[in-house]
Amino acid sequence: GNPMAGKLYDLLGITSCVSIPVAHCKRSFAVVIDGTSFGRLSYSGDCRPSNRFAGVGNGTDLLIHEATFENGMEEDAVLKRHSTVGEAIRISSKMNAKALVLTHFSQRYPKIPLLEDEDHHEKRIPVVVAFDFMRLTPDSLQLASQLVPALRLLYPPSKSNSDDQDEAGKATAKQLMSVPGAFAVRGVL
Repeated sequence: GNPMAGKLYDLLGITSCVSIPVAHCKRSFAVVIDGTSFGRLSYSGDCRPSNRFAGVGNGTDLLIHEATFENGMEEDAVLKRHSTVGEAIRISSKMNAKALVLTHFSQRYPKIPLLEDEDHHEKRIPVVVAFDFMRLTPDSLQLASQLVPALRLLYPPSKSNSDDQDEAGKATAKQLMSVPGAFAVRGVL
């Protein structure tokens, strides 16, 4: 066997680590890791949606998937070999993921993406919008998914979108924002 496999198990408890080629640039890979504190963890890296990745990562406990572009920007996503929010959510559904973290948002669009495709899931799963210095634990996933309305208050949509879009989540968002540093790395913020 691979000598690194023993070290991964001894040091981190990793029982399996599989890389899957994905469409982005040469030598781009997604990875599926078993034995993490989350259980099975699947990470897309930068890529277009991959059915092969969804198959290898089937039943993942936590999918971390890039969502560089918001829905409606599929053409840009194809041209730049990235994924939209909706495409990432669809991969989580194909993968039967138990939780989803969306990451790698384009800096050109500084707002929290709409998660409209989430409503089309047969089963609701926690969907987290990642941000710099965020730290997650298995116990904090549900709370982190509830932060999306709070984050939208910090990065409101343009005036062309409805102003009362997040009205239902505002009370919860304000409560969550009143807990300083809930997901920040200690000593950084």
